[in-house]
Amino acid sequence: MRRIVRSRTFVDQLREILVYGAVKYGAQLADVKLALLERKIENHLVYFPGGKSVDPVLGLHIYPISKTPFMVVYDFDDLELRIHFVLIAGYEFSNLDPTTVEW
Repeated sequence: MRRIVRSRTFVDQLREILVYGAVKYGAQLADVKLALLERKIENHLVYFPGGKSVDPVLGLHIYPISKTPFMVVYDFDDLELRIHFVLIAGYEFSNLDPTTVEW
């Protein structure tokens, strides 16, 4: 099975999104959405990472997480699923620079 590697960038972005969500919508809803995100990564994406095509500009896969506002940006090989970013649906990808990811 692939190992899941979350970048520091992903962790920092997720923390910011969850704090905002907890303030705006309540901590309970933020926790529910976080659980959905983690479940999708650990129970689906790690096994079926090739389900989404590679974005031609970024060179990475983009996967919207159903029933959440999240999209994860990742790449993978046989050993690892590397999650670079977590974004809110509707994010303008032209502002995203994959070289800024911190591991």
